[in-house]
Amino acid sequence: MRFILHRLLRQKDLCPTPPECPYVLMEDPLAGPSALPCRECPALLLSDYLASPGGQLISLTIDLDFALRKGIAVKLEEISYLEFRLLAMLSEERDKYEVEEIEKQRKR
Repeated sequence: MRFILHRLLRQKDLCPTPPECPYVLMEDPLAGPSALPCRECPALLLSDYLASPGGQLISLTIDLDFALRKGIAVKLEEISYLEFRLLAMLSEERDKYEVEEIEKQRKR
């Protein structure tokens, strides 16, 4: 699940868009704006996973995280241990992502 959270936070970097994807261009060098994603497109695979039961649990956890950040009170006994662990992982991954973004800005 941590891997999925990692990818989810960085989804804007997963695929350069089909017409710019090196895998798509290897198969069709003249691929234009209507090009379809490659079979192994990380953005497409993430989207497919998020439609699965595991992905739905992650979506529920992200919604719960949003509610907590907005000050909605939730008692610990109202969430499952798995949801609690996913909230912890989401927080850790978000912290890592923010550090990465700060480092990117420093390098520019």
